Amino acid sequence: MTTTVMTAIRCRRERRRGSGVNRSVSFDTGDLNRWRALLLALLCTGSGVAYADGSPTPAPPSDVLTHFEAFILSNCVPCVREFYYIATVPFSPVKAPTFPGVSALSSRASTRAGELRFELLRAYPAGLKSREHLAMRVVLSVAGPTEDQLYPLGAGLLDEDEVPVLEDALSQMGKSTASESKDPSLQLVDVEFHVDSVRMGTVRTADQTLAYVQVAPTDSPRFALKQVWELPTVFLPTDSIPILERTVRQVNAKIRAIRSQ
Repeated sequence: MTTTVMTAIRCRRERRRGSGVNRSVSFDTGDLNRWRALLLALLCTGSGVAYADGSPTPAPPSDVLTHFEAFILSNCVPCVREFYYIATVPFSPVKAPTFPGVSALSSRASTRAGELRFELLRAYPAGLKSREHLAMRVVLSVAGPTEDQLYPLGAGLLDEDEVPVLEDALSQMGKSTASESKDPSLQLVDVEFHVDSVRMGTVRTADQTLAYVQVAPTDSPRFALKQVWELPTVFLPTDSIPILERTVRQVNAKIRAIRSQ
C-alpha cells in the first residue's frame, strides 16, 4: 500500500476515533489508485490538521482571496496589522495604444499622470509573530481634477512567495523585446505576469510598445483572462520596466529583513 493511501486511511481512522465511531473498512488493491485522490480530498477534509505551534492551517486559496487575506479572515484573531511604505513610482501622461477592433471610448486605459505606490503588509495574531503573513500591495492612482489631488483606480495584493517571482518576470521583460513579425495579421502581442490580484506586462500594437500595470477589480476575480483594454490600466514607457523591477526588489528585501528578525 502506498504511503499516500496509508496516510489518508490513518487520517480517516483518527477522525472516526475522535467521533466515537469504530468501524473497519477494507480496500481492494485494484481500487487503490482509483481512490487515492478521493481519499485525500474527502477523508482528510476538516480533520483538524495543524502546524507544530498548534495554529490551524490557512484556508485554501480561491479565485478572489490571497493567502494573506484568507489568513486575516479566518486565522488572525485578535489581529495585528502593520503597513510598511516601500516606494512610489510616478508616471507621466502616455497616449494609450490603439487596440485592434476597440474604439478609444471602449478602452478603460488611463492617459493621465499618476503614481504607483508600493507597500508591504504584515499580519499576525497578537503575541504570535511566528504566525505572521506578508503581502505586497500596489495602489494605482491618477491625477484628479485639481492640482496635487490623486484619484485611486484600485489596489492589488501579491502574497510574499510570489514577490520574487514577479521580480524575475520583470527582469525577463526588461531584457527581451518582442520580435517584429512580417505577418500583417498579427496586431497585438501581450507579455504579462499575473498572480493573485496584480498584473504587469508589456503590450505591443502595430505602432506602439508600452508597459502596463493592472489590479483586479473586486467584481472580476478571473481578471487575468480579460484583455488589456477591458480593465482599468496604467500605461508606462517600456523603460519603466527596470524601475518596477527595482521597486519590487525593495519589497522583497524588506520581506527578507522582517523574516530574519
